[in-house]
Amino acid sequence: MNYVSLIGTMENFPKMDEMNGGIRCSRFKLVTQTNMLDRQGKAKKIQQKHDVFAWGKWQQIIRQVGEPNLKIAVEGRLVNRYIRWNGRPIKITEIEVNDLLVM
Repeated sequence: MNYVSLIGTMENFPKMDEMNGGIRCSRFKLVTQTNMLDRQGKAKKIQQKHDVFAWGKWQQIIRQVGEPNLKIAVEGRLVNRYIRWNGRPIKITEIEVNDLLVM
């Protein structure tokens, strides 16, 4: 099963890409935080950034309400793709939105 559920804040305004055939996709970064203890036992916040994209109705909603620091919950799946960077293949893992909640 390929299932992801994240709660975080949008880092940037969504960017729209238009694919062949007029299909639109919105992309943005989602920042999540985790609390951990370091070796001395002090609390430490760890931030992670996730690449997220949305199609269809979710793309429209993200374009309308999406802005930096907006707190959202995202459900979706992990998608891997490969691109060429300086002649070398690079694997990119992104989250495809299946459901979204603005908090």
